Amino acid sequence: MARPRSTAFVALVAWTAFASACSSSSPAVNGAGTANGYAGTAGSAGGSVTGGTASTVDGSGGAASTADGSGGTMSDAGAPGAEPPYANVTAVAADGTDGDYTFNVTVESADIDCSQYADWWEVLGEDGSLIYRRILEHSHTDANGTSDPDAPGNTFTRSGGPVPVASSDVVLVRAHMSVGGYNGEVMRGTVDGGFTNAPDIDADFAAGVANEDPQPDGCEF
Repeated sequence: MARPRSTAFVALVAWTAFASACSSSSPAVNGAGTANGYAGTAGSAGGSVTGGTASTVDGSGGAASTADGSGGTMSDAGAPGAEPPYANVTAVAADGTDGDYTFNVTVESADIDCSQYADWWEVLGEDGSLIYRRILEHSHTDANGTSDPDAPGNTFTRSGGPVPVASSDVVLVRAHMSVGGYNGEVMRGTVDGGFTNAPDIDADFAAGVANEDPQPDGCEF
């Protein structure tokens, strides 16, 4: 008859099996799910260093990591959910005669200097065709509050023309940023009836006209 094993021997066998299981389930440095010992759910450009399920070869982690180490939902600027710079058209007035109108357009924009500024406003037909473009030759950081002291950013009014439309023609008026493109509020209306906000017009509407002439020829300041 086999001799019964001692309690100490049974405990030793159980502990050895437990330690072996823990060792085999632990991720190794540079092993699956890690890179250089770090993995995260938001990438190395701002995420945590807790374990994740996917990693890039440079050590960033997360389901949306890029090759340069940024990850998660981080924007190019490094701030979560950051929006591109904006240029809102907040008011439009016109005077003149059919085919020869001067438009006075008020823009509120996120100008900094020549590195980021509203570089034009323009008039479009409802079909997106370019009717007129007024080039803005410099940033307007010095214009903050001159038109609307309660508005954030820089608010200014600039005139342009002749705009070749009839008083009853429905047109769109929008502004463009040197960085960020068409990102802002647009106004729709007629010379006769006035202009109101057009929330249905987004940044993708007639985006191709940005390549049409005229174009800015540098920035003064």
